[in-house]
Amino acid sequence: MFTRSHVGALIALCLLLASCNQVRVDDGSIARRVADLESQVQKMQRLLDEKFADDRWKDPILWSRIRPGMSENDVRKLLGKPTRVEKAIFTTWYYHKTSIDHSHVWFDEGKVLGWEGLDR
Repeated sequence: MFTRSHVGALIALCLLLASCNQVRVDDGSIARRVADLESQVQKMQRLLDEKFADDRWKDPILWSRIRPGMSENDVRKLLGKPTRVEKAIFTTWYYHKTSIDHSHVWFDEGKVLGWEGLDR
């Protein structure tokens, strides 16, 4: 036969199990909300990148971040899409339509070899 202490312990155990189940549901809900927020941030970042891609190369701070050995993909993320690309012994990406500003990056086998931009 159950005593009062057994009944009390059983009720406490049931309440504890119920609260544990609730936490699991909330953890799943939180994980979904975090995933949704991350997705929204990625979409907004892509929109901003597209909106400012044409003028991004004009920022001298970004030119100062270029380093020898960076990949073409890294440079594209940093400066945006080049205006013109020439392939000869080295690949050259030009960022100014007339090249008056001497804003270009040289690549050798897909890695930055050198550059002349707004920081130099």
